[in-house]
Amino acid sequence: MRFLIVAKNRNPLPPEMALGLFDAFAAWAKKYTTNKKAEQVWGFAGQAAGGGIFNVESFDELNAIMCEWPLTPFSDTEVYPLIDIQTSIQHTKKAIMAMMPKGRK
Repeated sequence: MRFLIVAKNRNPLPPEMALGLFDAFAAWAKKYTTNKKAEQVWGFAGQAAGGGIFNVESFDELNAIMCEWPLTPFSDTEVYPLIDIQTSIQHTKKAIMAMMPKGRK
């Protein structure tokens, strides 16, 4: 299961904690890119925000990974399930066809 994670800073980092939090963040990102659970992790240029693509076995596994993320208390995080575009198109076409009057399919 693949997910896009987008996180944006909600609260400023306490200056006395910032360097330690960023060191912990770097270690977290390295752990999950090394074990291939994170396909990519990035920051958004000019923003206190970033994201990544995670490939996990379950929602529970993703939740466990995100609970380890050191910046959670300071961030608003959005999670988007990802689906192959061709599969998505086929599902959408099937739904549209089901809504069309009989004889117009």
